[in-house]
Amino acid sequence: MYAPAAESKPATPPKAEDRRLRVFDPFGIAEEFRDELSRLWGQRPLLAPRSLAHLTEGEWAPRMDVFQKNGNLVIKAEVPGMKKEDIKVEMDNGDLVVSGERKSESEVREEDYYRVERAFGSFYRRLTIPFDVKTEQIKANYKDGVLEIEIPRPAQATPPAKRIAVS
Repeated sequence: MYAPAAESKPATPPKAEDRRLRVFDPFGIAEEFRDELSRLWGQRPLLAPRSLAHLTEGEWAPRMDVFQKNGNLVIKAEVPGMKKEDIKVEMDNGDLVVSGERKSESEVREEDYYRVERAFGSFYRRLTIPFDVKTEQIKANYKDGVLEIEIPRPAQATPPAKRIAVS
């Protein structure tokens, strides 16, 4: 059976606040779904970074690698061109928070041209740590644009052996 096409209305132009640049995060919906399931089951997500889709102009998010080495949890974050004084690392309610702000300016004056480049922006990354952490044991080191954070894992307590009677 033939159905006539619905009449289309002319598209309204987007509002000024909707035209700002947004970070495309193809995995955002999967992260939200995983976080909702974790919340539903009363679990904390395992090392789940918050979605980066909320970033506004001037904000950026450093790439992070998370792995285990020598019984420690190691987080490496790429923060090129920053000074260690501009980077903040802290524990907040069981989450590792890495934040900071970068500012740089370069100026070139030549006979035929003049160029000034400025880069600035803040970043904020929050990772849930799936075990209890003693903050005084955390080590953070910054070298050549890479921030490395080592968090010792707590020792696993093994229950004492218990003899079972054989009948």
